[in-house]
Amino acid sequence: MSSSTTPVRTALRLCSATAVLVLLASCSPAEGRAPRPIVAWSVAGDVLQLVVDTCHGDPRATVEETDDEVTVTIVSTWQDPGDACQDSVEVTLDAPLGSRTLIDGTSGQEPELIEG
Repeated sequence: MSSSTTPVRTALRLCSATAVLVLLASCSPAEGRAPRPIVAWSVAGDVLQLVVDTCHGDPRATVEETDDEVTVTIVSTWQDPGDACQDSVEVTLDAPLGSRTLIDGTSGQEPELIEG
């Protein structure tokens, strides 16, 4: 083996290791703990029931209330829920939701209301 082969192999190994790290970094947010969108919700007075597509992900909600809006951001650990598993979060507001708009802090949009 010549000495010129060693730097080439070292460079290839470094490139391969960098590629693997980039791929792992791009996968981490989806599988780790992060803000998750609210997929459905319902309200009864001052209590919100919120649903996220995580499965036993220990969801936690933070709430910001104004006179016009209630913004809820849910942070949870993503695990493949399949079709049969979702997490729900119950949030008690300072005042009934009333005519205020519920905003998903993750998307900035109004999530879908559960009818029924």
